[in-house]
Amino acid sequence: MGKFKEYREIEKSLQQRFKVKRENEVELLKEDFKYGKLTASGYNRLKDECEYIKLRDEINIVVPEQFIDGVKAPLEQMAAVELSKIRKDRTLGRIIALICLLIGAVLFGLGQVFSHAYLVSEITLVAAWVFVWAAVDRYFFEGSKLRVRRLSLIQIVAAKLKTDKDKKAENEEE
Repeated sequence: MGKFKEYREIEKSLQQRFKVKRENEVELLKEDFKYGKLTASGYNRLKDECEYIKLRDEINIVVPEQFIDGVKAPLEQMAAVELSKIRKDRTLGRIIALICLLIGAVLFGLGQVFSHAYLVSEITLVAAWVFVWAAVDRYFFEGSKLRVRRLSLIQIVAAKLKTDKDKKAENEEE
C-alpha cells in the first residue's frame, strides 16, 4: 500500500508542475540551442511535443529570451527540407500506387484469359487482388500519413513565438 501512496504523491507533484503549462504550448530549452540557433535535436524535440496537438489548434512556442532571434530561420529551413522530402515521398507513392493498380488490372485480365485453366486463373486473381490492395494502401493510407506530417510541419512553422519572460508575465496576470 505504501508504493501506491508514493505514486499518488508523485502524480500530484507532476500535476502541480504542469499546471502553469498551457494547452498547445511547447517550451524550448536552452539545450535546444547551439551558438544561438535552434539545433536539429531541438527541432526534433519540438516536432515530438507537437505530435499530439490537433491540426486545427494554434501552437505557442516558448523560447528562452536570449535565443528568440535564433529560432525562426533554422525552424523554417529544417521544415522546408523535410517538406520537400515529404513531397517527393508523396509523388513516389502515387507513382508506385498507379503501377501496382495497372499490374493488378493486367493480372485480372490474364485471369479471364486463363479462365479455362482453373489453377492459373485463381493464382492470377489472387495476385491481382494483392497488387490492387497494395495500390490502395500506398495511395490512401501512406498518403494520408504524409499529408498529416506535412500539415503538422506547416502548423509548427506558423506557431506563435513567445519568450519565457512573456510567459511569466502572463502567468502572473492570472
